[in-house]
Amino acid sequence: MQIRVPLRNSIKSKAKSLHLSEHICESAFDAKANYQDKASQRILCPVVSKHIAERMHHNALERCHLIKELRTVTMANRMERFGIELPTSGYPVYRESDTGRNYLLNKPTQRDLSELARRSGASLPTFVEMVRGQVRGQTAHDYRPNKSLVPEVLAKLCTSYQHLDNLKHRYGNNFALQTTVPPVTESISYNIRKEQDAWRCLVLDADLLDQWPEIIISPFGVVDKGGNDASISGRTIHDLSYPEGDSINDCTDPDSAIKPEYSHCDAVATEILRAKREHPHATVEIMAGDVASAFRNIRIHSNSVYLFAGKIEEANVLVIELSAPFGWSGSPGFYEVVGGAISHIHGFIYKAANPTGFFNYHWVDDHINVAPNVGTTLSEAERSLRFAMEAILGVEAINNEKFTQWKTRQRVLGLEFDSVVELVSMPQAKIDKARGIVASAYSAKFLTRKAYCSLMDSLRHVATCLRAARPFHQRLRVRQSNLNRFHHVPVPVALTPRAPASLQFPWGSWKPVCAASV
Repeated sequence: MQIRVPLRNSIKSKAKSLHLSEHICESAFDAKANYQDKASQRILCPVVSKHIAERMHHNALERCHLIKELRTVTMANRMERFGIELPTSGYPVYRESDTGRNYLLNKPTQRDLSELARRSGASLPTFVEMVRGQVRGQTAHDYRPNKSLVPEVLAKLCTSYQHLDNLKHRYGNNFALQTTVPPVTESISYNIRKEQDAWRCLVLDADLLDQWPEIIISPFGVVDKGGNDASISGRTIHDLSYPEGDSINDCTDPDSAIKPEYSHCDAVATEILRAKREHPHATVEIMAGDVASAFRNIRIHSNSVYLFAGKIEEANVLVIELSAPFGWSGSPGFYEVVGGAISHIHGFIYKAANPTGFFNYHWVDDHINVAPNVGTTLSEAERSLRFAMEAILGVEAINNEKFTQWKTRQRVLGLEFDSVVELVSMPQAKIDKARGIVASAYSAKFLTRKAYCSLMDSLRHVATCLRAARPFHQRLRVRQSNLNRFHHVPVPVALTPRAPASLQFPWGSWKPVCAASV
């Protein structure tokens, strides 16, 4: 049982154009092989060959392994100067117990890094750069903490990218910020251990707060991820909105980061219909790719890491973020410079079946491909997307678990797109969840901010599929920005029968649609 609407009704009346720059892009491969699109005066690049893609992937793997080997050797030498022995690798990630699987932080690494901080007596920025110099090769001559961002590659592949200068400046030099703790769950321990092993955060003894009193502590939290139990497999959020009015997010300059501007998901429907018109005898298929760790690929400036810290009281642990965390208001904007670059490169690759460039839709770290099954178009579109991800962020940026197969019916962005029958569907699980949340809110007198946000998230896809729900959703959206974090607020009038008919939630239209599976 699903909410389903025709693709042709899900797109806006005005056709959407691909978000491609109109500037001229120099070819990254063979200038003579460039194809010029006369309509937009853009110079596109041919699909990267399988041989070049494989060679690049091999080189990226070699570079990744080399960095890890250098990290071990240089860190061992640094610790030896202070009479500390580098702990051996292989510390277990978890232990089984009578209560289930318990995830562990890397205690030997925590102990030895904490001792290095004490014996060196370094300030926090100096200590961070000391560690980064060993594990990331960050030096005064080459300040890039993320070596996957190669300036020469960026200049070659992103010549006409609108944020190229921002990309090279910010991610060659880090970015700097302008200027009651929840119980620890297995999700928090698991996620922090993963970041600790990847050197995207420092896990140290909590008594180092005496050495670095400037550190600001913000609590950790966990939210649902993929509908699973948040206490076991949730996403760890660094709650940088606490305390309200005096938090890191309150002090973040919103103008310091690019404001992400994402296209509505009806762009996917538009592309499906366009491809079907141009290739009436071929099936049009969809696939999705994902950038691993997303925001965590963006490093924080060593002078600003003191603003991004947290404590795990039960373990007497201090956690210092070295990468943009989930929960910081600046993370989406800074990541968009990178995500946009991936989309830019992919969109400037052409093939006979896509003479104006591959479809390059992305939403944060999710990248969507739509293409006709003509010749080798599908495999080359996927190769192009993987190439773009590796070129910008390296081999570890590809989340193979989230790369789907090509299908005519594909779930992307929380909706199911069917290119054969030209329908967009809302999965039944999301319908049930949304109806339950709305029913609870409908009968409640007050809602917390968290409950209100859950209501908005659940209704987002309903409003996409049901036009009659959009005024209702818009009314709630206006009120959301004014909610106080810790107070209970009256249920908005839009949820009650006393509201004008145009603002009431369309219960009558929802139930028949679900039952009839239109």
